[in-house]
Amino acid sequence: MSPKRILVTEDDPSIRCLLATILRRASYDVDTAANGRDAVEKAQQTSYDVIVLDLMMPVMSGAEVLASLTSRTTNPRFVVILSAAPLEDLAMANGANVFATLQKPSGIHDVLSTVDACIAAE
Repeated sequence: MSPKRILVTEDDPSIRCLLATILRRASYDVDTAANGRDAVEKAQQTSYDVIVLDLMMPVMSGAEVLASLTSRTTNPRFVVILSAAPLEDLAMANGANVFATLQKPSGIHDVLSTVDACIAAE
């Protein structure tokens, strides 16, 4: 069986690298995106099992990514990472294909166990 594909979308390079490393060590096939537009472009070219998505990003917000990608026929599941998001973004983060939300900062174990649970729920 091939490894599950994860897209980590985070504008902070150190957090993005840490999340990708954690998930790769757990044997996931991981791609990264530095902003929302990059995430949408990658998700249009590759089918991901889970998209780990920061809501507060430049270029295109996480809320805009959710709106763009949930309108597609094959919807990935999202694990949304929240920091100081506006109320409108928090409401968007409770959408139908948002599996879970995590507060920033979240521990390594929390991120990994949430992604594992999301994959297991397929």
